[in-house]
Amino acid sequence: MLPENVDFGAEVLSNYSRNTFRIEPNSSTTATSGRVIQITLPENSILDMKSLRMFMRVTTTKGVATGPHDVLALLPANIEALISSIEVYVNGVQVAQGSNEYNTICKVIKLGAYNQDAQLSSGVLVNHSRMVGSLDGVTDPGNIFGQDLSGNGENGDVCIDNWCNFLGTTATRFIPTDVLGSITIKITLASDAVLSGAILGKDTNDPSLNSMDTNPSYKIENPFFTIDSCVLPEAYNELLRRRLMQDEYLPLNYTEYYTFINSGITGTSYSNRFALSSGCINSLHAVQRLDSHNIFGPATNLAPITGPRAPIKTGGAGFEGKFFTYKTFKSGPDFRDGTFKYQFNINNVAMPQFLASNKFAMANLPYVNNKLTPRTQGILVGGETSFCQGQAVYTCMLSHPDLSSKVMSGLNSRGINSQFYFNAQGLDSTQITSGMSSVVIASTTAQLRIASGRQVSVVW
Repeated sequence: MLPENVDFGAEVLSNYSRNTFRIEPNSSTTATSGRVIQITLPENSILDMKSLRMFMRVTTTKGVATGPHDVLALLPANIEALISSIEVYVNGVQVAQGSNEYNTICKVIKLGAYNQDAQLSSGVLVNHSRMVGSLDGVTDPGNIFGQDLSGNGENGDVCIDNWCNFLGTTATRFIPTDVLGSITIKITLASDAVLSGAILGKDTNDPSLNSMDTNPSYKIENPFFTIDSCVLPEAYNELLRRRLMQDEYLPLNYTEYYTFINSGITGTSYSNRFALSSGCINSLHAVQRLDSHNIFGPATNLAPITGPRAPIKTGGAGFEGKFFTYKTFKSGPDFRDGTFKYQFNINNVAMPQFLASNKFAMANLPYVNNKLTPRTQGILVGGETSFCQGQAVYTCMLSHPDLSSKVMSGLNSRGINSQFYFNAQGLDSTQITSGMSSVVIASTTAQLRIASGRQVSVVW
């Protein structure tokens, strides 16, 4: 066999065409936190799921800090943070279960799976992937937020172009809805707590934001969706018909996430225990956050200009909103492990086989996401301070790397009384006097089985 880069040849894909369609939601043209937006994707089409996008205009209303001081509203990094859950139905069968805190899942997965090149180029261009960090020196908000909404906060047209469930993780990119049936999507908007804020002339982490009289809020206007539909040669339709005649069903793998939360932790150690029955568990991702994360407050500075190793600073984001701040809660400087240790336990098997340190977690984040060489594009966590102060993710890989999502290689816990633990010790209790939460996100592979007559079922 000759390598592709020395092979000569030319082929033609005949009778191929594609076009882009706009989809209007079934609800009103304006929505605020907690509202549901519902759409149905085109039927009798071959849909390119990677082209699914949600466009909308976001406007905000200022809050007031005790003083009083006007607090201009700031949008979170990554505009999908405005979504709290997504439910997807195929012919009435629910294939995406509306996992708790869809925005948290997206943030945690992105920290290791995404890369700075995309985040700071197309991400900033399209979906607001970097939040405003400071209004230092700004005296007129109209200079940066637009004269039409001067004094309220950030606003603009944004787009969500990546999805962390069935909508963006199917093993088959092009889905024939004439075989699959209708696809209905229900999107629930997140609470106003995902917003950050700043007082004119100050940073977003100013302590004044801990005392609020009224919180900032947001609304979205004129949301709509777009998706590409393709026409493939007749051979494709013939192949599908033949497969449905020969096989019992067509399998379609996709990623589904589950969240497990243990709240009210105030001690120096804890154990987050949960059970999960799945045919394929790919990886586990654990984060720690304050119980008060959903109460409006100051953002977290990921790149301080004073303190140990401050001259190194960090790559990428400079600030992280309070709602999405995941800390180590350990004592000591960020560049030392200190007494903090962690370990996963699956059916009484420790993973890893020792108490892992904070630096091990830093090294494991690119490893679990298979970004190991200088030629890969890297991850979003850009430094020790970024990790420890706001982007700490503790991971455990259970599947084989470099395999297509069509291959299930993860842990099969179906039919077994499986018990999972995330254990941590060596926390600094002075940082969590008001309580903290442990959140574990399990990445699994579910399978949608498509039979003749648009009969579908899901194997979790």
